[in-house]
Amino acid sequence: MSVKGRGGAWSSTAVVSGVMAALVFAATMVQVRTPITRGYVNLGDSMIFIASLIGGPWVGFLAGSVGSALADIVSGYGYYAPGTFIIKGLEGFIAGYLYSLLARKASGRSWKAIVAGVALAVFAAVVGFGWVYTGKYGGSTAFSIAGRTVTFTVPGWAWAVIGAVLAGVILYAGLSRDPRLGAAIIAWFIAGLWMVTGYFIYEATVVYSLGKLEGNNPLAAAAEIPANIIQAVAGVVLAAFIAGAISRGTEPTDGQA
Repeated sequence: MSVKGRGGAWSSTAVVSGVMAALVFAATMVQVRTPITRGYVNLGDSMIFIASLIGGPWVGFLAGSVGSALADIVSGYGYYAPGTFIIKGLEGFIAGYLYSLLARKASGRSWKAIVAGVALAVFAAVVGFGWVYTGKYGGSTAFSIAGRTVTFTVPGWAWAVIGAVLAGVILYAGLSRDPRLGAAIIAWFIAGLWMVTGYFIYEATVVYSLGKLEGNNPLAAAAEIPANIIQAVAGVVLAAFIAGAISRGTEPTDGQA
């Protein structure tokens, strides 16, 4: 997969980071609130992934940290901004770094083993999240949509199904005819899992210490695990569509060199 943007005007990291931070901010402002954790889910991850693909790990870090933290502040969630700066910044860095690493191995002999290993690791991570959510927290997840709160619980068995589906997507993407796009998708999934983990830790410590979690229970941070997994998966899917469109738009057509 070829992605335009490394040369010319795009050679300036500051310019690319500024533009992508604005896009991350705009996408993050598309929000669904989560009352239990006093937070929200959003579409910002998709733009963080695209930033890391176009500009590399440092552009991913700067766009993710600045754009996302600014959205927290503007949305009235300033207490999330310090954690968001680090969590979303590292999400962009991880996505960009892993893509640059995996893209070089995508045509090698060990690629199938790498894809299988990542798929297994993602399955294990999702099941682990499910154990925390149902086994330790045993709670529910809530979304606030159009002034109404929708509450639901993800049963324990569903986590194995979710993990298996995501592992299957990784296997399909990684072994597809476009291994570089597969490498990007794998990198994004791993970065997304970091985002889920990072917010759980931040909410169970800092947000809890501020008395913002429902019931003043640190394990209430687990209520946002399903929401953040949905957010990460939506980010990967949207970024894959955008990356595919960018790739098609930069490929030579008939009559071009």
